[in-house]
This record gives sequence, C-alpha cells and structure tokens, in this order.
Amino acid sequence: MTIDIATISHEMFAPHLGQTFRFVAPEDGSVITDVELTKLTARPECTPRWAKRTSFSALFETYGTSQLWNGYFQIDHPTMGLLGPFYIVRVIPRDPERGCFELILN
Repeated sequence: MTIDIATISHEMFAPHLGQTFRFVAPEDGSVITDVELTKLTARPECTPRWAKRTSFSALFETYGTSQLWNGYFQIDHPTMGLLGPFYIVRVIPRDPERGCFELILN
C-alpha cells in the first residue's frame, strides 16, 4: 500500500502513539533504529488554506542513547507500512537517555 504524503494525517498516527516504529534507510531499506512514537501535536495554525490535511508534528524517541542525527529516513510500522522518505530532525530530548526526533508535516 502506498500512501500519498500529502494526505498523511495526525489521525493516521494517533492510534499508534506509544508504539514502535523503525527508521529505515531509503537507499537500501536497511533498518537504522527502532523508535517509539511518544507525542503528536496538531498544528492548525501552520496549515496552508490549500492543504489536504492539518499540519502536525510527531516526536519519536529511541529506546536508549543514540548518535543518529538529522537525515532522510523512511518510517516503517507493522500496520501503517513504509512511509516517506521524510527529512527528520534531532531535537532536544525530554529524557537525556533517549535520542529524540521530530517529523513535521505541513
């Protein structure tokens, strides 16, 4: 199943909050790291009038420390499938023992 990136929504991710996703290398499909979806935030104030969805951000955290940095990754989930690639940035973690990454779709 292929999902149009322009239609990926906050509502699609919401049932999977707290679940494990994988960051995958778009070049060869290798798994980079497992991450937990820890926070979703709808951003209607950032949504263009012509958009097919409401803008949102998703926070993913590694299960331990990580040296991973910003980059283009695909996101894989057992029921959502493979999504992306997306440019995902490392942000200040809520827990210093975990790497924290943010995906923004607007």
